[in-house]
Amino acid sequence: MLRNYLLSGAIALSSYIAIAPAAIANPIDQLLETRACPECELSNANLVEAKLSGANLSLANMRGADLQKANLVGANLIGTYLKDANFQGANLRWANLTNADLENVDFRGADLRGAKFNAALLKDVNLQKSLFCRTIMTDGKLNNRDCGLSGD
Repeated sequence: MLRNYLLSGAIALSSYIAIAPAAIANPIDQLLETRACPECELSNANLVEAKLSGANLSLANMRGADLQKANLVGANLIGTYLKDANFQGANLRWANLTNADLENVDFRGADLRGAKFNAALLKDVNLQKSLFCRTIMTDGKLNNRDCGLSGD
C-alpha cells in the first residue's frame, strides 16, 4: 500500500515537472501572464498595447521589441537591452530604465514622467512629443519640461 502511494506520488511529480516547463516555454506568454520575465529573450517581441504595469523585465534582451502604446507604468527595465525598440505612445511613467541600452529607441509621444534613466545609454533616440516631469536623466539631473501641462 505504501509502495503504491509513493509510486503514484512519483508519477504525479514527474508529470508536473514535464508539464511545468511547457507552461512557461514562451517568454511572451510568461510576461503577459505574470508580468515578470527578468533576463528573458524577447528580441523583436510584439508587445503593442501590452498591459505591463509593474512588470519586471530587468536584464531582458528586448532588442527591436515593439512596445507601441504599451502600459509600462512602474516597470523595472534595469539593465534591459532595448536597442532599436519602439515605445511610440507608450506609458513609461515611473519606469526604471537605469543602465538600460536605449540606442536608436523611438520614444515619440511616450509618457516619460517620473521615469529613471540613470546611467542609461540614450544614443540616437527619438524623443519628439515625449512628456518629461520629474524624469531623471542619464546624468542624474531632473527634466521637468512638461510639469505644468497636466496637473503634475
